[in-house]
Amino acid sequence: MTPAPLSILIVDDQPSVVAALEAVLRELFPEAELLTAGAAEEAWELIQRHRPAIVLCDIVLPGETSGLGLCQRIKATPELASTYVILMTAFDTAEWREAALYQYRADAYLRKPFRIAELQEKLEAAFRALQSRPQPQQDIVLTASDELLQLLQTLLEIRSPALRQLSTQLHHCCQWLADHAEGLEERERLLLPHAGTVYPVGRLALPDSLLYEPMTHSGHLAHELLVQIPLAAAAVCRQHSRLLPLVPILEAVTENYDGTGFPHHLRAWEIPLPARLLRLAVDFEELLWSTSQEPLAVAAHLERFARQAYDPQLLPLLRQYAVLRQAGATARSVALHELREGMRLLCDVQTRSGIKLLPSGTVLTSALIERLLRHHVNDPIVGVLIVQPPAEEA
Repeated sequence: MTPAPLSILIVDDQPSVVAALEAVLRELFPEAELLTAGAAEEAWELIQRHRPAIVLCDIVLPGETSGLGLCQRIKATPELASTYVILMTAFDTAEWREAALYQYRADAYLRKPFRIAELQEKLEAAFRALQSRPQPQQDIVLTASDELLQLLQTLLEIRSPALRQLSTQLHHCCQWLADHAEGLEERERLLLPHAGTVYPVGRLALPDSLLYEPMTHSGHLAHELLVQIPLAAAAVCRQHSRLLPLVPILEAVTENYDGTGFPHHLRAWEIPLPARLLRLAVDFEELLWSTSQEPLAVAAHLERFARQAYDPQLLPLLRQYAVLRQAGATARSVALHELREGMRLLCDVQTRSGIKLLPSGTVLTSALIERLLRHHVNDPIVGVLIVQPPAEEA
């Protein structure tokens, strides 16, 4: 008997295979809810919306993302990591099987064409595993003043006070990005600043010669040993249940937007959004921390590697944060409804589609404010607006 309310998602681009699987599953497990998708992106939308307990997915799928990539993204997302993924393929080789189970973290592997008895055996094993798995923690109860985080920061300070400073700055940067980034779930907003706090703990594994070296240079790892930073930080988090939700974020921070990163060569949306944001914060804060550059110069440097290392839709958020850091008390972040005539923009106004509506330095008029409001309805403005108030208000 299938435990309720379990659901199964079938992902395959061949209608005949989907129909066959549906028929078998309805007969074997009549109480299970069945969902179907023909491609990875469609499947990802269903997974986010319905949270199926089991995903039965072909490895070869149309589009840019394979079944392996979909499995990897599921396992890299904290809220979905407990999903039981069974990968199917007609190309049954030892290399494919090893990659599916160990590199991409699938829970099981099924050969095509499948035998009904083997499929039933795999699914019954899945149901047993799901029943025995602990429920994922829904909320992280850490706070910025938590004793556990304070302990880790004390360990950083013992090695070098500068490491604790980096931890604090990363927390602030990640907090700002979490507050203004679109698409983050509430739990991810809570996790991201703590990932920033914990990340420098990985530097404790470095030799003195690399202690103050930024992890990446020109979008790529600056030294092969620097991969130890996120890996060591993740290893520390695995030792405490309250830090465990940070592991997938830390492990994916070295992935590049164009798929040239590591360890799994994830690309674009395959990289968890919190990890994309943490990567921006890490590279920004480490360059500030280790050089004498101004925040805006660092942000401009990172923008050179949009679509290579960084998500181009997130870079405007980082520039806004850099402007606030550099301008200090003269800058103010405001929402659209707070705009007033006479305010001067300190940062370009950019939309989600990449259009620059107004450049930095523009003094707002009622006509310009109305233009921004109208455009925002169909093509939302990214983040907030950074302005300098009129002289009389300042």
